Amino acid sequence: MIHKQEEPTMAIEPKHTHLFSRQPPSTLSKIAFGTFLIGALSGIGGTVAITLSSGAPSRDIVTLMIGELLCTILIATRVRWMQVIALPISAYLFYLVLTEPFVLESLTNPKGPHGGLGAFIGEMFIIANSIIAFIATFGIILQDYRGGSRKAPRWLPSVLCGVIGLVIGASYIGGLAQPYSIPTLTYTNGVPTLHVSAGNFDLSSVTIPKGSKLLLVAALNSHHVLANGTWQQNTPLLKQEQGAPLINDLSLDGNKVTIGPFAVAGTYHILCLIHHGMNLTITVQ
Repeated sequence: MIHKQEEPTMAIEPKHTHLFSRQPPSTLSKIAFGTFLIGALSGIGGTVAITLSSGAPSRDIVTLMIGELLCTILIATRVRWMQVIALPISAYLFYLVLTEPFVLESLTNPKGPHGGLGAFIGEMFIIANSIIAFIATFGIILQDYRGGSRKAPRWLPSVLCGVIGLVIGASYIGGLAQPYSIPTLTYTNGVPTLHVSAGNFDLSSVTIPKGSKLLLVAALNSHHVLANGTWQQNTPLLKQEQGAPLINDLSLDGNKVTIGPFAVAGTYHILCLIHHGMNLTITVQ
């Protein structure tokens, strides 16, 4: 009697398709976790640095820090639906990075006064990190729902090389940018005009003629709240000098406002309530 030899059965790896199942670790999940963690640590460092140097950090920076920490946790769980949640959050974080006032200021002026070329290159790394985090998260979702290999996809090296090339190219262009020029008081239709950056007045003091107004033009997406007074160390001293126009919680949100007229000759002071040390001295002659 001839016995047929049983063919060995091949072990088939079970697919993790349940909504709450944990997915096996993959190259993309490790990249996503690492980039989100770097973003979170950068956000914490930026928040501390800006708080110590110029007061409260912008709402965008705090949101970035919290969002990066949340995405780090979501990716670390390796649970399918949590990883799906991380995708739109990472897209929103990328949007915040590109529209954050300090980043916009540095991108438009790579050798500007707030960190110069070093800050510009650092912000390019943050942008590149955000791009990689989003792409890696998107790749994780595709792998989870296609049930394919957990190996690194073939397109990953090309994407990484492209992002690295973007950083190198932007850094080179930033190095060729014109040196930062010292700002001056300009005039708009005869009105003295002072520009306001993301964290300070372009000039700490200006001199204007008696009877004129002062036009303040804020950088895109910047946020300031102005009032009469000065910062004394870390304490705002609110005081309206005699003859000064009243400025009380005047909001400057990426727009322009006119203060005055300054009808009486003298020296007046304005501060921003949310940026420590942001003072403006106005001399009226």
